[in-house]
Parts: sequence; C-alpha cells; structure tokens
Amino acid sequence: MDFSHNVASLSEMVKLTPPILSRDTISKKIVCTRPMRNGKFNLSVGHHLGKIIVNCYGHGGSGWTTLFGSVNKTIELFQNIDPNKHRAIRVIGSGCMGLTAAIELDRLGFTVAGISTKSLYDLPSWRAAGYFALVSVKTSPEEQENLNEIGLHTFLSYQIIDRGEHPYITREAVKYMPIYSSIDTDAGVEDLEERGLIPPRQYVSLDFGNGVIHHGYVKYMTYFMNTTTLMHQLIAEVNKRAIPIQLQEVQSFDEIAEEIIFNCSGLGGRELNHDTSLIPVRGHLIALNAAAGDGHMDYMIYTKVKQDGKEEYVYLFPKNRSVIPENISGTVCSGVLGGTFIPHVDQLPQTEQEELDQIELKRLLDRNSEFFHGHPFIDT
Repeated sequence: MDFSHNVASLSEMVKLTPPILSRDTISKKIVCTRPMRNGKFNLSVGHHLGKIIVNCYGHGGSGWTTLFGSVNKTIELFQNIDPNKHRAIRVIGSGCMGLTAAIELDRLGFTVAGISTKSLYDLPSWRAAGYFALVSVKTSPEEQENLNEIGLHTFLSYQIIDRGEHPYITREAVKYMPIYSSIDTDAGVEDLEERGLIPPRQYVSLDFGNGVIHHGYVKYMTYFMNTTTLMHQLIAEVNKRAIPIQLQEVQSFDEIAEEIIFNCSGLGGRELNHDTSLIPVRGHLIALNAAAGDGHMDYMIYTKVKQDGKEEYVYLFPKNRSVIPENISGTVCSGVLGGTFIPHVDQLPQTEQEELDQIELKRLLDRNSEFFHGHPFIDT
C-alpha cells in the first residue's frame, strides 16, 4: 500500500505565501559553527586542581531548545556537591547557556563574580534561527530520555514566557506557531506530541500559490524563539544584576582565580576539557530583507529534500533581526533560510573553508528556491 499517496488524498490543502527570493531580497549570508558533542551533552561536575568545574556545553543546534533544562540540571548537580552560596563563581561563555546560568545562580543567591567570554556578540546563540525542536544533536539512544526531559523543562519555560509570567523575559521573545515537515522528516517535536503538550499532527499538502504544491507533509505547533530578542534580554538582565562581563579568551582553568567555574564555553570546551567528543558543525543561513515580503512570517518550514542525489534540509524561520559584532543592535530582516549541518570543517585550510561556504550558500539558495518556487535560484 502506498502510504504517502493515501496521506496526500486525505490531507488538508494549506495555502502559504512563499518568500520572494532574488539577489535583491538577500540581506546577509551567515556562517556559524555549532558545538555538537557526540553521545550526549556535557552536563557534569568535575574537579581540576582544587577547583569545582561545572560543565554545560555541547548542545549542537539545539542550544535554545535545551536551554532552561540544561542550566537547571547543571545547577542541581552543583548544589548537590557544594551548596555554599558565599564562594565566588566564574562563568565562562556568554552564549545563551552562560548568560542564563549566571542569572539563575544569582537569583538563587550564589555569588557570581563575573562572566568571561572571548566575544559577546560573535556567537552561535545570536545567529541561531530559533525553532524549538530537538534537532541537530547526536545523542546516544540511552541518553534520549534525558534529552527529552531537558527539552520538556525548556518547553514549559517557554510556555511561562508566552503567558507573560517569566521573571526576566517578555512575551515578545517567543511565538507559538505552525511548523511544516515532510512525513519522513524527524521534526524534533514528536516527544511533545506524545506527551500531549502540543496538538496532534495534521497531515497536509502545501500550496504556495505559484504552481508549487508539496504533498505528504505534517503540521505541528511549536515555538519560534526570537533569539535576538532573547539574547538582548538576557544581557539586560545580567547588567541589571550587576554581573560583570569580562572580554577574556580562557584557554585553561588555571587562568581563573575563582574556585568554582561554570564552563558554558561551547566550542571552547574542547580545549578546556581536552574533549575529543566535541565536534564543530558548520551551519549556513540566508537572512532576507523586507523586499522578500512578510506573508511567510507566520509559519515555519523544516524538511528534508533531495538535491544532487543527496539528502539536504530546507528551513524557513521568521527571525526579524540579525545581529553581528559590527551592528549589535541588529539589522531588521524578514526571515532566515537554511540550512546545513557539516562537521569538521575546521580541519580544512582557511581557503578551502571559504570555498566550501560559497558552494553551500549557493546550494542552499538553489534548494530553497526549488522548494518554494519550483526552480533553482536565479541570481539576477
């Protein structure tokens, strides 16, 4: 029996407005490297020459999806070992994990001496597209239950934000909205569906109103996380609590004077902990400008497609502001397109990395244009 055919015949036709894609609608081409740890995230407590090291890194492309669950877990592990709130704590890393860890420790009454970071704005947390789903992680089967619990805790935190009840993040930081994936794509929200936290999936066909129709799709509901707004609000809360942020690239725990260290260093965890399980994974995004329209800003796409005989991904998320170190307030944008998950690019010479980036950005534009408009990207 042809299951996909039966699904297509029974599915609801959903009419969606595609983004306008041309050279004139591209705002910025974005490259970032995610810190993905094979097997499981490093949420642990260890020791180094008399110091207590609390690790919280390796979340790959799911840092925002696992944020509150991961920070809560590591603080719980720490409290079980050393509940003394008068010993100074140093946080390494100013991505979403480091900022949130500093805030939550301070809220609990611990003494946070400061945050050390090599950069406050040149980080994957700012570039992240913002789709709540457990994707772009390589977790072992025995860790899946822990991963689901961490995701659940974070999802419930976003619900609190959405209700306007969070102590330091406002409702504008998240939006509950539909996500469309092909039936053979792991959308990363299936556990939420099984728990009854989101509505049951709906089988749909997508009609972009330009002759392009995709059958065999599934509609879920989940959160879009406005990562730019979230990061700005986290930094604002750190400043409100007078937690110092020090620009310092920490290469060894020996450089830190404090005896308690929360290591939220992301890719830096590979050198600090000599962690060979941590893999840099390259990602590519295209930020669109206002000329791309805004009819595509009320839904999300995350789906597998075939390109040149390979399985690739297309995604569209309604991010509305993009931050770079040269423009920390951010540039207004009208959504971002993705995406790629390419490991070990850092092992290539710099010139080959740059060549790969150009190739992947072109392929990304081609498959997104094919998906939304039925033809490769026309660069004119």
